Amino acid sequence: MLLTVSWSLSAQEADTLVASRVSSVRSVPVTRPAEEATLDGLQPLAADAVRRFTGVQLKDYGGVGGLKTVNVRSLGSEHVGVFIGGIQVDNAQNMQVDLGRFSTESFSSVALYNGHKSRRLQTAKEYASGAALYLEPAVPQKSGWRIRARGGSFLTAGAAFRRDKIWKNLRLSYSAEGLYSGGRYPYNFFGETLMRENSDIRSLRVEGRLDGKLAGGDWNLMMYSYGSERGFPGPVIRRAAGFPFSAERQADQDAFLQGGWRSADSGPYSAAVRFKLADNYTHYDAHAEKNPMAMPYDLHFRQRSAYLSVAQSFSINDRWSADLSADGQRNVLEADRDYSVPPERTTLTTVLAGRYTGERLRAAAHILWQGAWDGGILRDAWMPSASVHWEPLSWLELETFASRSCRLPSFNDLYYVAIGNVNLKPEYASQYGLDLRAHGKHFAARVSPYYNRVTDKIVAIPTSTQFRWSMINIGLVDITGVDSRLEADATFGGIRLEGTLRYTFQRALDHSDPGKQTYGLQIPYAPVHSGSAILRGEWKGWKLEWETSVTGHRWSATSNSADYYLAPWSVSDVSLGKSFGLLSAALRASNIFNTQYQLVKGYPMPGASVMLNLELSL
Repeated sequence: MLLTVSWSLSAQEADTLVASRVSSVRSVPVTRPAEEATLDGLQPLAADAVRRFTGVQLKDYGGVGGLKTVNVRSLGSEHVGVFIGGIQVDNAQNMQVDLGRFSTESFSSVALYNGHKSRRLQTAKEYASGAALYLEPAVPQKSGWRIRARGGSFLTAGAAFRRDKIWKNLRLSYSAEGLYSGGRYPYNFFGETLMRENSDIRSLRVEGRLDGKLAGGDWNLMMYSYGSERGFPGPVIRRAAGFPFSAERQADQDAFLQGGWRSADSGPYSAAVRFKLADNYTHYDAHAEKNPMAMPYDLHFRQRSAYLSVAQSFSINDRWSADLSADGQRNVLEADRDYSVPPERTTLTTVLAGRYTGERLRAAAHILWQGAWDGGILRDAWMPSASVHWEPLSWLELETFASRSCRLPSFNDLYYVAIGNVNLKPEYASQYGLDLRAHGKHFAARVSPYYNRVTDKIVAIPTSTQFRWSMINIGLVDITGVDSRLEADATFGGIRLEGTLRYTFQRALDHSDPGKQTYGLQIPYAPVHSGSAILRGEWKGWKLEWETSVTGHRWSATSNSADYYLAPWSVSDVSLGKSFGLLSAALRASNIFNTQYQLVKGYPMPGASVMLNLELSL
């Protein structure tokens, strides 16, 4: 069993924090998030909150330590920018940001934007993403301690603490979290019950953040360190008796220091400066001596990066403003192998943006240029975008956007051993979306049709392990879909009920070559139908929640044949919690019907499990 004790900001404090950040008319984003969630102890990982968002496919390779990446409207995880405090997260392994590495301990909320957010003094990179996921750091509202412990199935145990301290103009927070999971869980394979092996993980995360005021503005400094050692269980395939499925291990040590200063929005001119220094180390060992079927890899990688962003905003009045932002980044890769081309990259991103903010009408547009130099080659792209948000009635909102984004072949796509493909072409995505929202006192509804056209789509497909990937281009993909969401609440005596229904219809078709058999077929891992239903109840401090998620059939390859078929699945989770003054407790049972399913072909997901979370606030 897993035991968790945790300390967290109260809902009232979180709401106060959010409200304070949008008090200025000038800082209100023109675009609203597609969805936003307040984080709590029931969602120990950022991935746990994101998987509830409409139109999102979360790729999970199984277990607590399995890689977890997010895909929005079939654009691919590389088109989804993950931002912490407005600064993008980079991944030195394969540019697939693993949300399993980020605990909710240090964040107050997570928000998803289809397209991008548009507000004053953004970094240039924030405009470049096809979709944007924001992890908002929790700024201390009072001094205190928060302690968490969690424990549960598969020999999983974790503990964390957070300390908040407030002085006159300084707010300090620091935290640490350790996690262990044996990762062994049973699964069915061709009618036989087997045990998932080599899926354990040990990790330690340490963070610190300091916020203050300087020269009429706000500044912050954040330190992050994450170390882990884990096994890669590998895909489940038929093998000869006596051979282990996998003996591969990976050790990571990631660290970054980031911060910045932002002037007040009180005058016609404002500016912001942000920076980040990152060091990412990876050691991958196939342990071929334990598994003769494995390639004899014993590899060490270290990637260092330096990032600087300068943003300027010019305001004519409270309605009109324009921004000019520029970002520069330098990446260098060191490895125990020889490269024909030095693995170094310099990236420059610059954007000119303008926006109008009225009481019922908001509009924004920008033009962005991005260039990357490596191996004596310049790869560059122009990316324009426009959006309009209109509130014709107090209960009705309409938002539409059109944008073009480019995903240049990443540093690692080109140079990583067994991954790199120097022939990869840049991937362009044209996005068109409409968002219709209606809301009343006890309900809210949203319908969002969209169309995406992606040329030379870069697809990362795992081979025999999560470490080695195959990078390919799919010439042309047309994606048509509708996201929908309905929320309602009611009170009966002392019982409060809330319900949420989500549904996504999506056609993501390969239109690369009319002469190929794959023409007109659904691309890998994109379900046509998916959705969820959540029911919450609260009575005298007790909170009960039921969630059922449903995903239709999919294919693991563009060839939609029986060999690549992934069956539809449905999973139900239930949780029960209560606060007892300073102490709160919650018990969560996941996959209560023990459904056998796979999010990624060959990677069986865990069956029924339980998790106990305890949280103490002082």
